[in-house]
Order: sequence, then C-alpha cells, then structure tokens
Amino acid sequence: MGVALAVGAGYTLGMYALAALGGYQFDASSTLQLLFYVVWITGGQLLLGSLPTYLLVRYGYLSPFVLFVGIAGYAVSVELSGSADSSLAIYGMFWILPVGSILAVSGIEHVARAIVLE
Repeated sequence: MGVALAVGAGYTLGMYALAALGGYQFDASSTLQLLFYVVWITGGQLLLGSLPTYLLVRYGYLSPFVLFVGIAGYAVSVELSGSADSSLAIYGMFWILPVGSILAVSGIEHVARAIVLE
C-alpha cells in the first residue's frame, strides 16, 4: 500500500507542478469552492495514481497500470506541448472517467485470468 500511495502522491505533485509551470490557476469564486476544487482534484489524482499501482503490486494486474501510464503520458504531453488547456483541468475535475476505465480494465483482466487459469 505504501508504494501505491507514493506513486499516487508523486503523480499528484507532478501534475500540480506541470500545471503551475504552464500557468494554470484555480478559478474559484469563493474560498469554499477553491477548497472543494483542491480536495476533489487532489483526492482524484491520488486515487488515479494509487489504484493501478496497488492492483499491480497486490494482484499483479498489469493492464490497469499500463492504462495509467498511457493516461499520465498523455497528460504530461498535453502540459508540455501547451496545445490545449491544462490537463489538470481536464483530468482533475473528471478523474472519475479514467478511474472507471482503470477499474473496467482490471475487471476484464481478472475475468481473463480466471478463465485462463481455470
């Protein structure tokens, strides 16, 4: 669990650093809204980085981690190219979609392993 949290924290801090480098700022009309953004985005990014790592370390599921690496690679390339809005704005607010994709892929891998190893 410690490795998964470390990867999740590293991913979260890396995304914040890239967003800050690109000049992204939270656009909130109140302190409460800003707090919600920070908690929602930080928690989501932490989960997005930790979940596939945990599944890899604990169960040996490779496909969720590969999907995470693809998502992270795309997010970093968007940040560095400056071709679109900050990926923190995209994946930060809508982190549920990549996490759902990771869970779906891990479920498929679980079923495939059960069938193959049966």
